[in-house]
Amino acid sequence: MKSTKDKDRNSNESSIDTKPAQADDALRWQLFTDHKKQAWEDIQSSTDSYDQSLLTLSSGGLGLSIAFIKDIVPLQHATWLILLYVSWVAFGLCILTTVVSFQVAIVTQREHLESCWKFYVDRDDSFRDKRGTYSKLLKCCTITAGGFFVLALACTIVFAVSNVGRYSTMSDGSDSHRVREGRAPVSLTPVPDVPGESRGRTPAGITPVPSQTPATQQPPAQPATTPPSTQAPKKK
Repeated sequence: MKSTKDKDRNSNESSIDTKPAQADDALRWQLFTDHKKQAWEDIQSSTDSYDQSLLTLSSGGLGLSIAFIKDIVPLQHATWLILLYVSWVAFGLCILTTVVSFQVAIVTQREHLESCWKFYVDRDDSFRDKRGTYSKLLKCCTITAGGFFVLALACTIVFAVSNVGRYSTMSDGSDSHRVREGRAPVSLTPVPDVPGESRGRTPAGITPVPSQTPATQQPPAQPATTPPSTQAPKKK
């Protein structure tokens, strides 16, 4: 009887010890599931942001490189043009690869849903950790787009730095040369002469002064004398 009681007591103690262990395992599993769900949401958000950033930055870099040779360094004066062309091709391929990855991601999700059906409904354990073809292709597109962007950015930076330094040196030399020489005055434009046409108002002619020659003096005229009357005076 004593041995039977000991066995029952030992079984009760083991069951008491197992319940806390099972409760702890269930709590840990629940916490793991919550963290895993949050991690997958963060991964999905980061992937979307990554793709959008590649599209935005690649388009902006392509436009910036075109504006650079248009407004800062003209194409005929630029050097290392091969780097510019490589950056354009790399930017274009980055944009194309990112756009294609959107469609590949849609097909990958459909493939994942089929794997979930096989594992949970059909109880096929072979689909538990199976990665489909499109899932691998999506990963390749993501890595390839990032590589194209890094290549394009590096070529653009090297091209811009080399040409800006060279063009600024050329500009400084030409400016100092112009400052030393100064600005030449504008030459006068001659006015052609037209026959028979007088230019402006002619000055008035000078009136000649007559010569001062002494005039011949004539004697003054004598007053006329009245002859005496021969008639006798009248008597009163």
